[in-house]
Amino acid sequence: MRHRLIIPAALLLLSPAITWAAVSEIDQVGQRFSQSSLSLHSTDHVKFTNQDDVQHNIKIIDGDGTEDDKGLQKPGEIIDVGFARTGHFTVRCAIHPKMKMQVDVQ
Repeated sequence: MRHRLIIPAALLLLSPAITWAAVSEIDQVGQRFSQSSLSLHSTDHVKFTNQDDVQHNIKIIDGDGTEDDKGLQKPGEIIDVGFARTGHFTVRCAIHPKMKMQVDVQ
């Protein structure tokens, strides 16, 4: 007996429109981000992993100066940040002012 796989036409029409988000991983070690800059697409995510033995506080600041405070991040915790719009962003730690990086979203 032969088996057929039937795929609805609607799925075939939608499949080219599917976009896959990339995930970048940034470590926090020695009260520094593992990268000083990053380029992303607007569907991408960044996972910030606190590998220090102290807390951090991730803040995302857009080009207009609007801040998005992600809250306290305990050692070992991961904060997943999505960038839904294009622009230039600064990522800082509110506790450790020398911790900063730039993110450009296209």
